[in-house]
Amino acid sequence: MKQIMNTAVMRPMVAIWLLTGVCQGHGATVAELQQRMADGASVTIIDVRPNELFRNGHIEGAINIPASLLPAKTLPALGQVVVCAEGLGRDKVEDSVSCLNKKTGIQAEALEGGFAAWETARGGNTRTMGLQPESLVHITYDQLKTAKMTEVVLVDLRRASPAVRQSVNSSTNASEAPLTDLGKEFPGARISPSPFSIPATRQSNVTGRESAPLLVLIDTGNGTAEDTARSLKANGYHRVVILAGGERTLERQGQPGLQRMGLGSVMTSGGDQ
Repeated sequence: MKQIMNTAVMRPMVAIWLLTGVCQGHGATVAELQQRMADGASVTIIDVRPNELFRNGHIEGAINIPASLLPAKTLPALGQVVVCAEGLGRDKVEDSVSCLNKKTGIQAEALEGGFAAWETARGGNTRTMGLQPESLVHITYDQLKTAKMTEVVLVDLRRASPAVRQSVNSSTNASEAPLTDLGKEFPGARISPSPFSIPATRQSNVTGRESAPLLVLIDTGNGTAEDTARSLKANGYHRVVILAGGERTLERQGQPGLQRMGLGSVMTSGGDQ
């Protein structure tokens, strides 16, 4: 596994108040936000992740208001605000931005890629250094279907011939079944056979307009996705998730129940979690 090049860690920012020069028509990329902070611009960052995730690590000086509490929250006229979500395809940061923009005196935009992209770019944050409990994030088929495909890279870790799976008819070889066509299943998403063939994942600091893409690892359920996710996170790439169930989930398009196995079928457990 190739190593991801490390870059200099940003100096922590003490005060984050008001963001100036917000770009219209898109969110703020990590590189843009880092540059504004380096230039000394005052920034207000509202982190809409749950309290527990916020406590585990967040951008220095950010305010935590979970997305579910935003509609009822009374806020002062903060001016221009950057909204930081998880960035792993499981939240709807656009809803939080829209909610804040309905409040008097607030003009909000999203941080593209959320906290996961910020960490990948080595942005200053409060996460404790040292060993951390393993946290491999899984995304469901339905969550992936509703993700912004322009930010997604599907990393196809499935083998050319999927592993033989147990079926009602033991003589049926599941490896004969064709793999799901990812291009047809998720139109608009980029597809790569390896996370290290994607330029933005070869280095921790993502430069230019694009923040770190969301890497969705897809395997045949043989543990390859978990191993790859661990390697990526160990090398500093945090915007990575695993499609729960892998190819098995794709075969049944996220639905629980009967899973087709060549000529036979078996009952599967209820969900993708």
